[in-house]
Amino acid sequence: MQLLVTDAGPLIALSVADVLAITLQSFEVLVPQAVLNECLADPYAPGAVPVAEALRQQMFTVVPDESITPLDAAFAAGLGSGEAAVLAYAMQHQQVALIDERRARRIAQRLGVQVVGSGAVLLALKSRGLIRSLQTVLDIWQAHGYYLSPELRAELLERAGE
Repeated sequence: MQLLVTDAGPLIALSVADVLAITLQSFEVLVPQAVLNECLADPYAPGAVPVAEALRQQMFTVVPDESITPLDAAFAAGLGSGEAAVLAYAMQHQQVALIDERRARRIAQRLGVQVVGSGAVLLALKSRGLIRSLQTVLDIWQAHGYYLSPELRAELLERAGE
């Protein structure tokens, strides 16, 4: 089971598409406290209820703020607290970061942190037969304002055989 240190964006995206539980059963997921705070700040925000339920059921591990050495300010500039925590923890423990935001992915590359996105998670779930249609999930994401470039969308659907 692959270990992923996740940011808020992927948690929310997987939640609104109703695939969070399947993801958390398929991957070992670490969630920095700063990310959890972002996800649960508004209990009525999209994805908040599934994340809170997954926390209640202990489906992921919360990484306390004090166990993460902050990134150097030059790298953290322009990042949210959750993204900075994910990258710092992933770098310090040689873990894979689950991040979708482009700027954070570029910084991860500079830090030498391996990154996967939500699309890669969906492809893994599809290849394991855990979701039937990637197209359906992508449509739900689009309806919730989760942006994917047309090129990335087409690539994901092609890789999924849809």
